[in-house]
This record gives sequence, C-alpha cells and structure tokens, in this order.
Amino acid sequence: MSRRRAGNPRDMPRTLLALATAGCLAAGVHAQGYADYHGAWQGTLLFSSLDKGGFQVTRHASSPARLQIAADGGVSGQLPAVRCTIAGTAADFRTTAHAELRLDLSACQDPRLNGRYQGRLLTSLALEHASLRAKATGAFDREPVEISGILRR
Repeated sequence: MSRRRAGNPRDMPRTLLALATAGCLAAGVHAQGYADYHGAWQGTLLFSSLDKGGFQVTRHASSPARLQIAADGGVSGQLPAVRCTIAGTAADFRTTAHAELRLDLSACQDPRLNGRYQGRLLTSLALEHASLRAKATGAFDREPVEISGILRR
C-alpha cells in the first residue's frame, strides 16, 4: 500500500490566491480594450426610421461595420453591405471609455442614408462590447434616420 503525501495545507491558500490573481489579470487584460474608445471596432449596424417620438418604426438596412478611431479622434470606416464610407470625429463623453461621435456617411448605395449623424459610442467592460447609436442631423423629406448596433474589438 503506497501512501501519497498530501500537499502542505498552508500552501493551499497561496495557490488559490495565485490562481485567482492570474484569472483576474487575464480578464482585466481582455477587458482593457473597452476602457478606451480609441482603436478598431467591428460589428453590425442597423439603419432605422424614427417616428416623432424617437421610436424605431422602419428598418432600412443593416451592414457589417468596420470603424477605426485614431488617437486624435479621427473616425474612418466602411459599411460594405450598403456601400457607405464613414468619416468623422470622436471626443470624450464623460470618460475616455465613451465617445461623442460626429459622422458623415457618403457614397451609400441608398442615397437616403448619406448625411451627417451625431451620437455616442458607449463601451461596457462588463459586457465586453460597445453600443453605437447616432441620429441623422440633416433635414430629410421623411422620418429621421438612426444608426444603431453593437461593436466589439
């Protein structure tokens, strides 16, 4: 009969602490991408018409989105499914994790989507994504248009 020697019980708390610390550090490094809005983003954006109360009433289109927010706040991107080019600016909104956006969409396949949009990119460390919502600021001959969606690193 062989006896296995159990580890020193006093070492157990240190081992558990080391494992917990490593797990927290790994999660923190992954979530760090959501503590600052600058950098590359991708996801899907939806174009919707709004009624007078600001509620979505009609879906126009959706597209995969690629956005890049430079350190100086310059925004560039593409919406390939609707053939739109994005240019604009971003500035801190309350913290460096959230941005106030001013976007210009141009060369869109559907010309009704072209124009200036203003909104926010709000990041979430807990959910590890950012929510983008921006409304068209120009006059339209129909309901106002809104862009919304979830973006990830």
